[in-house]
Amino acid sequence: RGARVLVVCSEITVVTFRGPSDSHLDCLVGQALFGDGVASIIVGADPLPEIEKPLFDLVSAAQTILPDSDGAIDGHLREVGLTFHLLKDVPGLISKNIEKSLNEAFKPLDITDWNSL
Repeated sequence: RGARVLVVCSEITVVTFRGPSDSHLDCLVGQALFGDGVASIIVGADPLPEIEKPLFDLVSAAQTILPDSDGAIDGHLREVGLTFHLLKDVPGLISKNIEKSLNEAFKPLDITDWNSL
């Protein structure tokens, strides 16, 4: 009760950057799609209105593992550094599963009209 937690998430993909390779064009695609980034948020309970001004209420949290996605995005630590490979099916995997994932996320909130968001 009354706790405050600083949550930080970072992704550093610059370590995967290298020149293009004829044998691994997927590395170039990965470099184009993903980049370095960081975000942070303070999550708390029971805000103190006289000193805190919360902007959002956390109402739900979830994660989804897409069916048949094992190995679709793969990383390996090699002599040249960290490499990762994307299967050409990644966009298809996402497009086949995005509606189901969104429905599962928003159903508890009674949101069915995407235009109302």
